[in-house]
Amino acid sequence: MENKSIQAAQQFSEERFTKIEIIKTKRSSVFLLNFLPGQQMKPHNHPNRELYLHVLEGNGVLSIDGKDLEINQGDVVYCDPEEQIGFTNNWENNVSIYGTMTKIDS
Repeated sequence: MENKSIQAAQQFSEERFTKIEIIKTKRSSVFLLNFLPGQQMKPHNHPNRELYLHVLEGNGVLSIDGKDLEINQGDVVYCDPEEQIGFTNNWENNVSIYGTMTKIDS
């Protein structure tokens, strides 16, 4: 068993967004993405992995396969392994997104 604090993973950097691993196993990982205003994550995918994103704080624009989706605090988004995902914090507040990624059998 592991017990970790989400608050401890809310670490922001002026240089770029942060991805803080909370728990990692052979098949899955739990992490927190933290964005200051104006920061972004370039579109990418995660082959052979399912991804769930839960917006803990703030809001912004999630790009999924080139289509923009405004996400807000409390939203939960599922991304399949082939979808290209990116994010932009285009608001004036910090954003923290809790992510769970699970390896799937191919």
